Amino acid sequence: MGLNLTDRLPIPVANAEVKNVTCEFCIVGCGYKSYKWPLGKEGTYKNNAFGIDLSKQQETYGQWCSERMFNTITDRDGKKYNLMVVPDQNCVVNVGQNSVRGGMMGVSTFNASSPTKDRLKEPQIYRGGMLIDSSWKETSSLIAKVYKKIIDNDGADEISHKTFDHGGGGGGFENTWGTGKLFHTAIGTKSASIHNRPAYNSEVHSTREMGIGELNSSYYDTSISDTMLIIGCNPYECQTNLFNMHIQPNLEGGTIANKQKEYDKGETAQSGKIIFVDPRITASTTIARKIAGEDNVLHLQIKPGTDITLMNALVTYIHEKGWDAKEFMAKHTENFNEMYNVNKTSLKDASKITGINVEDMKKAASWLAEPKKSGHRPRNAIYYEKGIIWGIKNYENVASIVNLAILTHSVGRVGTGVCRAGGHQEGYTRPHYHGPSRQNLAVIDTDIIEGKYLVYSVWGTNPFGQSIATERLRNAVTKRSQIVKDAINGYHGNNLDELADIIYKACKKGGLFVVDIDIYPTQVAERAHIVLPAATTMEMNLTSMSGERRMRLSQKVMDAPGSAKPDCLIAAEIANALKAEYKKDGNQKMAKRFEGFDWNSEEDAFNDGFAGQGSQMASQGGPTGKLANYKNLEVAGNDGVQLPIQKVKNGKLIGTRLHYTDGNFGTKSGRAIFLPTAQPDMPKQVATQVKKYKYWVNTGRINEVWQSNYHTGRLEFTVKRWPMAPLEINPKDAKDLGVTSGDIVQLNNDYGTTRAIAVVTDSVREGEVFGAFGFQNSVINDLCTDYVDPDTKIPFYKGTAANIVRIGRSEGLIKDMTFQERI
Repeated sequence: MGLNLTDRLPIPVANAEVKNVTCEFCIVGCGYKSYKWPLGKEGTYKNNAFGIDLSKQQETYGQWCSERMFNTITDRDGKKYNLMVVPDQNCVVNVGQNSVRGGMMGVSTFNASSPTKDRLKEPQIYRGGMLIDSSWKETSSLIAKVYKKIIDNDGADEISHKTFDHGGGGGGFENTWGTGKLFHTAIGTKSASIHNRPAYNSEVHSTREMGIGELNSSYYDTSISDTMLIIGCNPYECQTNLFNMHIQPNLEGGTIANKQKEYDKGETAQSGKIIFVDPRITASTTIARKIAGEDNVLHLQIKPGTDITLMNALVTYIHEKGWDAKEFMAKHTENFNEMYNVNKTSLKDASKITGINVEDMKKAASWLAEPKKSGHRPRNAIYYEKGIIWGIKNYENVASIVNLAILTHSVGRVGTGVCRAGGHQEGYTRPHYHGPSRQNLAVIDTDIIEGKYLVYSVWGTNPFGQSIATERLRNAVTKRSQIVKDAINGYHGNNLDELADIIYKACKKGGLFVVDIDIYPTQVAERAHIVLPAATTMEMNLTSMSGERRMRLSQKVMDAPGSAKPDCLIAAEIANALKAEYKKDGNQKMAKRFEGFDWNSEEDAFNDGFAGQGSQMASQGGPTGKLANYKNLEVAGNDGVQLPIQKVKNGKLIGTRLHYTDGNFGTKSGRAIFLPTAQPDMPKQVATQVKKYKYWVNTGRINEVWQSNYHTGRLEFTVKRWPMAPLEINPKDAKDLGVTSGDIVQLNNDYGTTRAIAVVTDSVREGEVFGAFGFQNSVINDLCTDYVDPDTKIPFYKGTAANIVRIGRSEGLIKDMTFQERI
């Protein structure tokens, strides 16, 4: 039965099954407890699984359950259960609080009578002009036969794949290992790309090459910092409980006692200050002002694409004032002069470029670097995310921020850190990728458009909404997939060898064999020839780590729908089918490449990867990952362990709160390296759009919608709140366009056309608009150019331009929306 919102939920029985669950959404990774008990049974006010007296009024932030934290589920044996997924009161990350996303994990689980009923349940194969249910044996055998033909005749690099590299949301160390071992080692293809970008690359090459890993601090240290610098990210909406439980208490002065405990003797300890660098006024900025007051919040409303100039100017001014960390720099850094000679920028020149006034830049520099009353250096927690990572020039964007962090010794000290704020959780452990250097990586999605590759394997993502030039990509895959579909439609037999030969020949004539692995049907599935159903969070045991490297075991709570499997076991299914094909062919050498996939559970994949070979591979666990196992992770509960693991003491995992406290950085010399970061010109593709079209288009997340909108695009609450992507428009521009809030507008440029619902607001400046990404019915990335940073192949998703026209208004579409200011 489906969930109907009521004023009463069943009380979990005292002996309900209780599991640890990590939120599957943002990188903060809040801890939750699941309660599962038979349908039709109920506890009492005084005798229940919560162990509290429910006859009494509960505190606002106490132990309670909303309707969206509840669902009814059915396991594969047909037994029905109640399920509650509530915040863990004892988890150090969220202390019983939830984001709007995490608070919907209960209602997001599969229920055959609910909005999640369209989950993929059985393997599907394209036959007779449609996708029809099949078996794991038939689908994996056909994939293996087609892949084998391509490997033998054309080489493994003709098999391209776009695969998740994250934790949470069905990712995790188990699944990244399984998919990576299949493609990188067994198949051996170099034609790879990551779920949200068109190449196989890191988003933070520069900070790593400077010797500083991108997740080097803790949320606790953020809570005891003097100044928080937030660049190109919106933590209230995107890392909600980082903001609510760690940033907000710092701004309120609630962590002064911890500061006094952790700081040097006699060091000034007071309420924190915060600086936002963003082209728009975000919810984070407005809420921070209400919490801390105008005097403790500084918003540098920067012109898009000029962050590098701002960082260079701050570095220059701080150095000129003599506020740089001279002793630290002399002992633990190198290349300062080479950096400074290129980057030196006056505040006056920077103001002209960035649009930020000189006095505000001076204030920012003072908060970050001017000695405190006690004479001690300020302690800064610096966060950057997609506004920087997906900005004008990925490599220099990130490096310019890390330059500032090194200059001010904002890494390796209590209350400091220079970290990406993060999107999804992390969970990477794979065999090393043996592709070319970052400058020479293939841009897979552009190659697909240009007719390259014979296979497009899409795993746990939807590139048709989250890549470059997505309209062109959709059209190219549609056309090329149809060539294969037409060939399949002409065959009416059931000999898989014959069918594989037909598919192969069609691919050689310009076709593209599309394999889609996901939890829901997507736009990719519409073009696919094979669709495989995956399990997700709570349907498998899954390990991930958060933005403070906090690794947890999120436990299996329920069965996946139908015969859906964890991704690692799907990878094993394909690998074992390929091994069988090569054995049948008598090619023992190739069959051997596909050995090592004899896994019966996700724990087998974990032990093979993260806790086994992962110690010698590209793993976020590092060499001490071998100390982790499901047993000691279960003991660690929702607090988990902060990687890397130092040791196991009396069965307890001991981790690492801060990196680089010894001043030894990840370079050959052990010194952190300053890098030159000159402000680049606007890329040609983007400059052309800016010249031809009137409005600068920025993009980003909104609080209620997550990633590709896979769950949230189905749930009643979020669908009614956001039936299409909102587009924030300045009131002056709206007046010129004849647009009011709630109108449907169309945006277009040389790369595509999309639509959105107008939201008129002062949060964006005149001439600039902000569109939410992740919506499948209004794809803002259709407007993105095909430009990527030549040094990293990371796209400039945050930069394009378009014209806008009013289409009209649909009262039925917007009847449940509100156009009150979100901020």
